Amino acid sequence: MERSGQAVLVTGATGFIGGHIARRLLSSERARVRVLVRDPRRAEDLVKLGAEAVPGDLGEMNSLERAVEGAASVIHAAAQVSSVPRREAFVEANRRGTENILWAAARARVQRVVHLSSIAVFGMPAEGEITDRSPRGTSGDPYADSKYDAEVAVERYGRERGLPVTILRPSAVYGPGSTHWSVIPLKRIQRGKYFLVDEGQGLLNYVYIDNLVDAVILALESDKAAGDAFIVNDGAVTWCEFFMAFARMAGVTKRLPSISMRTAKIWARYRNLIAAIKRESSRVPAEALGFMAAQAVYRETHIEEALGYRPRVDLREGMGRTEAWFHETGLL
Repeated sequence: MERSGQAVLVTGATGFIGGHIARRLLSSERARVRVLVRDPRRAEDLVKLGAEAVPGDLGEMNSLERAVEGAASVIHAAAQVSSVPRREAFVEANRRGTENILWAAARARVQRVVHLSSIAVFGMPAEGEITDRSPRGTSGDPYADSKYDAEVAVERYGRERGLPVTILRPSAVYGPGSTHWSVIPLKRIQRGKYFLVDEGQGLLNYVYIDNLVDAVILALESDKAAGDAFIVNDGAVTWCEFFMAFARMAGVTKRLPSISMRTAKIWARYRNLIAAIKRESSRVPAEALGFMAAQAVYRETHIEEALGYRPRVDLREGMGRTEAWFHETGLL
């Protein structure tokens, strides 16, 4: 679809993935970018670049109607990703929030909705070779289950309301600005508090942020993308290989310490108990530990064959760019 002069609404633009998407649209594309934000102050840098900030929330239908009015397309990147004690927090943000933006988009007759999902819809943890045609479903992990439920809603709106929707399923997204897959690991390694599980021989599927944004832009503009879903994944390496790259950035040359899965589960129960006592929001889901030892490989061949997508930045270059950003921001 043609984007020149047309408005594109981005949800989650004050976050990691949504922010990169909004900046790409502002710098390299010819679209008018509109961002939905709870606190307009958090979008000041985007506004300076030319974005229009619309105050609102995924739970406020009136604000969503204002945000999508006149928009040609919607990129839905907002999501609850942090581990919180209440499952309802994931349901509210990821399932109901998605349903609400779909309702507003359908009412406004937008030409395309690109929904950022996750490989977690295939199970947490999954095993074996996973493609976009592999079975999905709930697995007990609150994040994974809410993302699966959101996909079901997206498909329903496409089928029953004729809304042109595209689902993207990224793996672990790393790169400049990534909290969970870049900043936190680096800081924990620097403090000597990062450990691998079972020698880090589980497989981590990863995608560099700029590659994911490439896929988002392609999904936005390609007519072939409507009504389809795509895994976006650069490849898979062991957890040891991936996080030793951060260790080397931090000047750590020795192999990262490792604990057994049994010990990891004991640690997780202890960590969650302390968090509950201190009334901290962070929790360690048991399913996440299994994810660290899983041997699943997610194949991105469908998006390559259907849309001609190819990742431009390989792991070596992606880690180099991430390290340069660490230096720029004073993390190294």
